[in-house]
Amino acid sequence: MQSKLSFPLSFLSLLSSATAAVIDPSSFASNAILLRDVVVIGGGSSGTYAAVNLKRAGHSVALIEKEARLGGHVDTFQDPATGGIFDYGVVALLNTSFVRDYFAFFQEPLMDIPASNPGALDAFANLRTDAKNVTLPPTVPWTDAAAVFGAILGYSAQISQYPFLVGGYNLPNPVPADLLLPFGDFLAKYNLTAFANMAFRFDQGMGNILATTTLYAFKYLPKTTVDAFVGLAPPPVMSATLNFQGLYDKALAYLGSGTNAFVNSHVLAIDRSGPRVLVAVLTPSGPRLISAKKLLVAIQPKASSLQGLGLDLSVQENNIFGQFNNSYYWDIVIKNSGIPPNVGVTNVDLNASLAIAPMPGLYGFAPAPLPGYTNAYYGSPSFRTDAQVKAETLAAVKKYVAANGLPATSPQIVGFNSHAPFWLTVSPSKIASGFYSQLNALQGQRNTWWTGATWVAHDSTAIWDWSEATLLPALKGSL
Repeated sequence: MQSKLSFPLSFLSLLSSATAAVIDPSSFASNAILLRDVVVIGGGSSGTYAAVNLKRAGHSVALIEKEARLGGHVDTFQDPATGGIFDYGVVALLNTSFVRDYFAFFQEPLMDIPASNPGALDAFANLRTDAKNVTLPPTVPWTDAAAVFGAILGYSAQISQYPFLVGGYNLPNPVPADLLLPFGDFLAKYNLTAFANMAFRFDQGMGNILATTTLYAFKYLPKTTVDAFVGLAPPPVMSATLNFQGLYDKALAYLGSGTNAFVNSHVLAIDRSGPRVLVAVLTPSGPRLISAKKLLVAIQPKASSLQGLGLDLSVQENNIFGQFNNSYYWDIVIKNSGIPPNVGVTNVDLNASLAIAPMPGLYGFAPAPLPGYTNAYYGSPSFRTDAQVKAETLAAVKKYVAANGLPATSPQIVGFNSHAPFWLTVSPSKIASGFYSQLNALQGQRNTWWTGATWVAHDSTAIWDWSEATLLPALKGSL
């Protein structure tokens, strides 16, 4: 006879062919069953924030994260020799009351992002071809500082016409036609092409920004972010210790590592057929069954990702989540790149529209806060393997160094993270047909709530603000 503790492992092989999981609580030892108000799947920015908020409000929570840490897209590098540390995933947040309260609660210090670095130099090179520094011709509209500032004001004026974009995807019917345009067409229509490079730098991970639907470009780069970074609002904040991971380490301890927060843990199956949600989990200390009043899903809701959790998707859910496409994004730390520590390199293509480099490819290279390190960022609208991205990144570094007469080095990738699936999108025709109304209608169905970038934007500040204003009041009201 199999022991009760080992039984859940025996049905792991059956989950891939099962259309709906049915979990038998009697198969678990009594001390392996946890009763909670809410079980949260995903310990990134949205899931961790929700779990902490719920606990602070007096609700019992279980948080499940497959990685060895909480934090999601927060990627923090530590030099093994010196102990020096810096963020290269999430590096800035807007200065809002929710951000300040969250960090103050965990006694994690924040500081304003410096307005400028007087010694910094901007270089431009086609990293796909010869990688040689180029002087941008005046025909490239974003080389004119006055035109750029005017385009920033024009962009802000345009986006201000759509106040419903603040928060989630609460779109009117009909959806305004301008929001459905390719972003490059939108910029051309309103004479805002000088804004293109700012969008390229800020909207990383969306694929080809000029082909992106304007709705998504607006969501990724809202007026609040533009105003903060150009001095029209209080500046963004960063970790004063260059260590956003510290916040999530303290959140893990606060929630209770191994008792209420489970890292290095894998969801085996989720059963929503009864009055309570049942989640079977394999943790480092063995299988657990979490029985909760409500489920909060805080991972990207791509149908394939959800099915990988053994989530018993309904026909409606499967249909909605199955419509998503997604982009791909990587952040990278390079040691001994050979690029001078005060030089940032932007990938450009003078033969492309507005000189914006097409994806897949590198966005560019940026100096890291520690000597001897360089950050790199890579995006693609379609699937690329990690090996391809690493090879192309190292090849581009070596090519840039050689093409610009810099001393040859032996660059090494020492930090590397794939954030796939990154931005989840649907076509303009589906947006116009009410896709987001159908998506939002899933909130609360089958004792299940949803949070994360797909419901708001790839912006922790926006997610936390939306959570406080919309999601968490409704979730708490359902308990």
